[in-house]
Amino acid sequence: MSAPERPRVAVVGTSHWHHKFYRETLARDANIVGFSDPSAAKLKEVEPFYGNGGSLDWRELLDPQLKLDAVMVMAPHDEMKEVSLEFIARDVPLILEKPGGMSADEVKAIRDASIKRGVPIAVAFIQRAGNLWKSMQRVGQLDYATFLSQSGPPERYINQSPWALERAHSGGGSFINIAVHFIDLFLQATHAEALTVQAQAQARLSGPYDVEDRMTALVSTDDGVSAVFEIGYLFPPAPPHRYLAYTARGSEGFMSIDGSGDIAHTSMTGETDVVNDNVDSGPLTSIFMRDAIAGIRNGFVGLAGVADLHRSMQVVDAAYASAFEKRAVDVTIDW
Repeated sequence: MSAPERPRVAVVGTSHWHHKFYRETLARDANIVGFSDPSAAKLKEVEPFYGNGGSLDWRELLDPQLKLDAVMVMAPHDEMKEVSLEFIARDVPLILEKPGGMSADEVKAIRDASIKRGVPIAVAFIQRAGNLWKSMQRVGQLDYATFLSQSGPPERYINQSPWALERAHSGGGSFINIAVHFIDLFLQATHAEALTVQAQAQARLSGPYDVEDRMTALVSTDDGVSAVFEIGYLFPPAPPHRYLAYTARGSEGFMSIDGSGDIAHTSMTGETDVVNDNVDSGPLTSIFMRDAIAGIRNGFVGLAGVADLHRSMQVVDAAYASAFEKRAVDVTIDW
């Protein structure tokens, strides 16, 4: 029996800083029939993976003769809504990089369009495939969690995706970029319908740019379940590239994770087990892309979707409103 034909996939935005983590899996598991980026140099960089024939304008990938089975959307955040809606209008399933747009309203437009036309969308919430989410599930009904993630400095985006440091194109800095992953896990754990968000931001390291390089947000439910998100671009430009630490307390115990890979679980009766495993997000990208390509044929069953992204972006919007307006913000989550 012959192997099934690889799905025909296009890629929008090969200069996105995450693309380098996806491209090998895309080239291996999919038939890349088109790719685009406004930078000719960035198109040249990926020819060893995809071959010749990249497009400077993503609209060329809308050509029906490409007979796309799916498109990977990694456009600048201010273009994501337009790109997504154009492909949805042509019934092309999306593999969508977060945050999917500049705001929750933009992501809602994508969500609504996908529902109307019945077009499936897989969202790159890669942390769902990792040890953080597995460990959170072991603590039972969640009471409290902390997510501390400090990536490299803002300058790391200049050579790859300089628009990420311009609020007009990115919608924000470290929080919209990184926190969405952890907000998604918190919402999955709590299924919260109403939240209060209190946030504070700073931009001490990103003076030449207009995005925050650190934000702390306290998110709490009406019944007192809460999480702290401490997110930033504060780590120096050196290995191991980031600092992270996570904790969670629930009905079945307490878990903690540190950047060394130590994952500790303590039961409510006091027994502790510790294992060392991958806790970095890097390897999760290829796992997600493998599963997303395999899921094209079945509508991405089992993967995070645009509704999950929309919910997380509602919290992101509330955090920015809280930080800029210096007040607590209440948000009702649209499930």
